[in-house]
Amino acid sequence: MPDTTVYIDGLKGHLPAAVKELLIDRAVVHSAVACAELALSLGHLDPAHEKTARHAPPLFDTLRHMPSEQVLAPSADAWIEAALMAGTLARTQGYAREQRRKLLHDAILFLAAQEAGAALVSRNLRDMDLLLQLRPSARVLLYEVA
Repeated sequence: MPDTTVYIDGLKGHLPAAVKELLIDRAVVHSAVACAELALSLGHLDPAHEKTARHAPPLFDTLRHMPSEQVLAPSADAWIEAALMAGTLARTQGYAREQRRKLLHDAILFLAAQEAGAALVSRNLRDMDLLLQLRPSARVLLYEVA
């Protein structure tokens, strides 16, 4: 299950070849949370801005080409647990308000992948490391961009 960073890195041409190959060779499920984050980015683009015409179509195409049967929504239990995990980590790590929301999205993606029996693929080393400390049995593939 790709984290939102995977889609963005792919669109920018920054996704490492090994991660690309892994996603091509495996059955991929998508998280409704990552879809929402992509859609939020698409909706946030200003139609009058000169770069919107270049950035909007790839985001739209990414969302449009995800088969709906492969997009999974997290359960209510996952949302509650993610909120508890994110709140606890935000408090213990001294996260600011905007960081808390991002951490909540990361936590729900993290748990959604676990519910689906999938490994989460992400570039977000810091937050995923913290989440893995709370649930070390989770399967997460972390990568860095050169």
